[in-house]
Amino acid sequence: MNRCVELVSSQEDEKTLAVGAGSDLGRLQMEEVGCPLCGGNDTYWNFALVLGQMVTCNQCDLSFVNPRIASAVLNKKLDLWAEQDVVDQERLATSFSPDTQRYYRRFLTWLEPFVSTRQRRLVDVGCSTGGFLSVAADDGWEARGIEVGVASAQYAKETLGLCVKQQSIYTTDLEPSSADLVSMIEVIEHLQDPVLAVKRVNQLLVPGGLLLITTPNFDALYRRLFAERWWVVNCEDEHIVLFNMNSLVKLLESQGFEVLLKRVQGMDVAGIFREWRSRSEGSGVESSPETALDGYYQARTSKQRIKRLLRRSGLLWLVRQSLRLATVLYSSRFSPVYAWGEQLVVVARKRSDDQSVMG
Repeated sequence: MNRCVELVSSQEDEKTLAVGAGSDLGRLQMEEVGCPLCGGNDTYWNFALVLGQMVTCNQCDLSFVNPRIASAVLNKKLDLWAEQDVVDQERLATSFSPDTQRYYRRFLTWLEPFVSTRQRRLVDVGCSTGGFLSVAADDGWEARGIEVGVASAQYAKETLGLCVKQQSIYTTDLEPSSADLVSMIEVIEHLQDPVLAVKRVNQLLVPGGLLLITTPNFDALYRRLFAERWWVVNCEDEHIVLFNMNSLVKLLESQGFEVLLKRVQGMDVAGIFREWRSRSEGSGVESSPETALDGYYQARTSKQRIKRLLRRSGLLWLVRQSLRLATVLYSSRFSPVYAWGEQLVVVARKRSDDQSVMG
């Protein structure tokens, strides 16, 4: 299939990038793709997006955009984004806030029981401005990162003094078997070839090394209720592959990993309520990449506002304990709310025998 969709844009801001990386890309060619995990073509339809559609593979349960914007255009968009990458105070305030640092420390706490190597060498793939690297370094890890965004990598390296290379997981020149832990926090959903990415991670790790991976959960309650209204699935030139726990475990096991820990966490309750109210009032607007980005900012703003109210009322600690309980329930297959959360968190170990199946 080859069809072109013209996107007209008059802005050079973040929303423009979200709708096709700016008007200079002109017409966007679409292409049919096989399943990025197993290569199969047996899929079922979930819902339409603005340009393509969201389908799920009947063989491996991976969900992905198909047809999607052609690889050449996605690559050009990524190059453009990397060059136009901006590090501003609002972004830094979010990346290094106490809440974000607490979020990162939770990952390190979950990892700690599985750390078996004497050295603690970390590579963070898609490290952005270095938020997770900074927390890990404070926890005793020898922290290194790779990041495609020019300004982000420069900030982490020059301002924070971190060891960061402006590279992708596909092109990195880091030495094989040079890491005891590799982290991929909200990265894999952006990648055209997740199998190759995890294969590269395997090569970076020592035998017995750990992989921490987080990604949006396609089985989340928000997506089940409102389909493409969930901003995560409507960023079709950003989030092109979406996992549930089943497909994520299949990917990791196929590339020589043993899964040690599985968690499902987080729910945008305010966003679900907002969508429900909008639907019940009949005031919903047509879904688009712009409304998806608006949904992201609304969710982030609502979350920050609710936290401030809870902190002032003295209820924040109680709510956090409740959220920890919710994570346990979302993560248990025997729970009636299993997999309702919006983020998958998996810790896996590189097997010594490294018996890869796919790829």
